Amino acid sequence: MRFLSIVPAALTLSLSGTVDAQAPTPAQAVTRVLSGQAQEADFAPSFLAQVPLATLKAGLENIRRELGSFQRLQDQGGTLRAVFERGELIVSALSLDAQGRIVALRFSSPTPDSVTAQREAVLRALFVTPLDPALFTPEFLQAVPPAQLSALLDSLRAQFGTLQTVALAGEGATLTFSNGKVQVRALALDDQGRIEGLLIAPPRPEVKVTTLDEARAAFAALPGQVSVLVQEVGGPARLSLNAGRPLAVASAFKLAVLGELQAQVQAGRLKWTDEVTLQDADRVFSSAALEKVPAGRRLTLQELAAQMISVSDNTATDLLLRAVGREGVERRLGVRVMVSTREAFILKNPANAELLRDYRAAGLNEQARRAVLARTAALPLPAPETWPDGPQALDVEWFVSAPRLCALMAEVAALPATQLNPGVAQPGTFKTVSYKGGSEPGVLNLTTQVTTAAGRTYCVAATWNHTQALDDDQFIGLYSALLDLLR
Repeated sequence: MRFLSIVPAALTLSLSGTVDAQAPTPAQAVTRVLSGQAQEADFAPSFLAQVPLATLKAGLENIRRELGSFQRLQDQGGTLRAVFERGELIVSALSLDAQGRIVALRFSSPTPDSVTAQREAVLRALFVTPLDPALFTPEFLQAVPPAQLSALLDSLRAQFGTLQTVALAGEGATLTFSNGKVQVRALALDDQGRIEGLLIAPPRPEVKVTTLDEARAAFAALPGQVSVLVQEVGGPARLSLNAGRPLAVASAFKLAVLGELQAQVQAGRLKWTDEVTLQDADRVFSSAALEKVPAGRRLTLQELAAQMISVSDNTATDLLLRAVGREGVERRLGVRVMVSTREAFILKNPANAELLRDYRAAGLNEQARRAVLARTAALPLPAPETWPDGPQALDVEWFVSAPRLCALMAEVAALPATQLNPGVAQPGTFKTVSYKGGSEPGVLNLTTQVTTAAGRTYCVAATWNHTQALDDDQFIGLYSALLDLLR
């Protein structure tokens, strides 16, 4: 799709709410339109004479079908970029009248690979000397001063040589130098294209296994508790290691929340377009997507589902859990009482040791456990920077077996939310990839459903629990090698 317009090319557009003493900004106008909140009073009569409101709404619905739900609006060097679940649009023409009403609006697709080109250009600029501090946000430079950044990048150049190629993948990239490769695990840019998050590490060690039996033995040699299942959907298991043992899976439990949401939508109790209002009291840390969303913003259940699965947003998860209720989610997980993400952080906080003792003492008594969870509502979340290192209260978790994980994934694998982030699978290797993982210190899960070029569909679920820190790279390398055997 090279171009998408919801109004005739001669028109331009912009937005407003009802006319107040203070007219909306163009950005506020576009956000209101794309969020589905536009009203007739938001548009100038001249606009509506050429584009009736019903026609406009039909055009917006076409955009949603094409790109998914609206996520946010970014201002990049004066260009407004609308970000959706499955793509972006440029606001290529926009104007408001003196009363803040939309006179003209037009959207176009980004120029081919413009987003990719921007990310690649930023990464290449990192290795140009001298370092340009303008590449980074002030907050980033406050945490990591320019002198420290320069020293780090100089050491990388000294070790690996001259940067030659940049291969983007997901939120990161592989940088190929003349003497080796470096992995960018994460690159986050702000609305002005400045770096606000960067994680650089040596590439993960390549792990080679030639048979499923060899892979099984490698997983079995890991310390702690490990379960692995490779199963063709609708068919027998091809690899099984402690598959029936429920282990802590961290955020992979969110597949059950998504499954319950889908079931309630199909039953007509909820709609994907239903909205909830985000309040500050709803926030849970490790919420990358909603961290900067202002309180009072209304979010659709579809938007929350995309953020819960693709970036494992905890705030989105708890909002959805409140919308669907716990009963159906608990049934899908096969547990009697489950914790929300906020409740888990409260119970794991060392400052709440007495509450944790009461939770443990409740044992299998459902009423007693729910009473303890109710007490967490009055307690504040710990500050992320004060969170201790290492595994914390690993019995406060979500325990799920590998076959149940595969069943949960099969139920929702066709939803776009599960296909936004491919996880460990290499893009282009499989026809389709649906993924959800989970991790906390001492817990790591990877659950992927893939369809091969030959049309065979497999679920690969692997979980590792240990009371000590995990070697994530080793486990991910094994898992990647396992996926390669299925290609």
